[in-house]
Amino acid sequence: MPSLRFIIFLLLLRAAIPASAGVAVIFGSDPGYRGKTVHLFIPGNPFLPLPRHSDTVVCDENGRFQFTVQLERGAFVYLETGVYEGSLYAEPGFRYHIGLPPFREKRYEDLVSPFFTPVRFHPEVLSKTGMDGSGAAGGPEEINHSLFRFDTLFTRVNEEVIARRRLGLDSRLDSVIRAMEASFPEDTSRAFRDYRKYKYGILKMNEGRSGLEEIGKEYLGPEIRDEHPVFMQLFNLMYREFLFYFSRTEEGAGIRDVINRTHQLDTLRRKIRLHASVTSDTLADLVLLRELYTAFHQGAYHKEAILILLDSMAGDPVIPRYGTYAAQIRQKLSSLMVGSAPPAFTLTDTGGKTYSLADSEGRYVLLVFCTPEHYGCMMEYPFMQSYLARHADYLDVVSVMVAEQREEVAQFMDRNGYTWKALYYKDQPGILRDYEIRAFPVAYLIGPNGRLVLSPAPLPSEGFEQQLFRIMRSRGEV
Repeated sequence: MPSLRFIIFLLLLRAAIPASAGVAVIFGSDPGYRGKTVHLFIPGNPFLPLPRHSDTVVCDENGRFQFTVQLERGAFVYLETGVYEGSLYAEPGFRYHIGLPPFREKRYEDLVSPFFTPVRFHPEVLSKTGMDGSGAAGGPEEINHSLFRFDTLFTRVNEEVIARRRLGLDSRLDSVIRAMEASFPEDTSRAFRDYRKYKYGILKMNEGRSGLEEIGKEYLGPEIRDEHPVFMQLFNLMYREFLFYFSRTEEGAGIRDVINRTHQLDTLRRKIRLHASVTSDTLADLVLLRELYTAFHQGAYHKEAILILLDSMAGDPVIPRYGTYAAQIRQKLSSLMVGSAPPAFTLTDTGGKTYSLADSEGRYVLLVFCTPEHYGCMMEYPFMQSYLARHADYLDVVSVMVAEQREEVAQFMDRNGYTWKALYYKDQPGILRDYEIRAFPVAYLIGPNGRLVLSPAPLPSEGFEQQLFRIMRSRGEV
């Protein structure tokens, strides 16, 4: 017979898990997807591309795929495949049979471009059933179909609202919203109701006739839903450049000094709460997280001051997950700063040998991101090769090569007689995002202690060697 202590433990454990928690299964089949990759993820930070759940499958010979996702409650899950990205509202306890659009492969140019925008699509829910196959639903009765219908209508209305605002014309938006609501009388689910509410808030923002306080009260609040993508769309629209404008008001006066000089988080929180639209400590911290992140590279505030405040928010969060957000944002912002450890990676060279920065511990590393065919990169290669002989005692030359096929990199190195360590980026394609590569070539200098010394570094043709000697001389190394 189980002990009383064990029974109490089980009861507490059960109470700690939301009643709606469970799994959702998402599956489909399309012969055109044979051997193709489908990636599913759920965002884990509303400001950074960090998933809290991520899974990738390769479709079988019949184009079949299946995901099992643990959910605490209904949530938007995202699907990426080829050039497409789509979202599906899934609830625990259900199986979703979905259809995907005809497959379109990403081109090489899409893979390496920081400006690539995926083609948005709404997965078609062919059926939604309980785990035992009961309660089949699909088509117009299923919430994802309603979301698609609503988004189609919303896009047209939003374009009209923006166009009329530019012309100085009245959109009669309240009447339009009432008419939109009348189009969906049959759906009373909270998930769809909240979705529409946030979208109406976006329309109100784009109309430009309502203040933040009114929109916050009617459309954003009262619950803070930072895990909801449309809540965050409205939130980001409302609080875009909030610090810039609010710090110029009587209530917000002194914000600049608090951030740059005193770094007092509690004082800054109280300042933010003075704005009429910021109705809770939770909302105030969400605003701060957004604004500190976006202001980091804009120059109005000292970077070190922003990092100090993010440290404070991580250590003293208003709710636990905001502490996680703050720590993740701080890590992202500081990852390419001089003195920080650069983003980690493990890639393979042209001989198939793996390499990570830890392999160069105790040595300087010139890390160059480049391509075999880019003219600007070609100018750097003779310099890089010459460094192997002149600085072999203390410098490793490493390139992350971006090419359509791995073989192109090996052939390029062999053809030109280049012998530095050339790594292929596709083993970890996220490395281009991690190092914020928006053009080629880009260089970094990493010190013997594994931390950034120059970020970015001068290119070899632009005085890198002189900079390296200057640094080593200042450290008494030469």
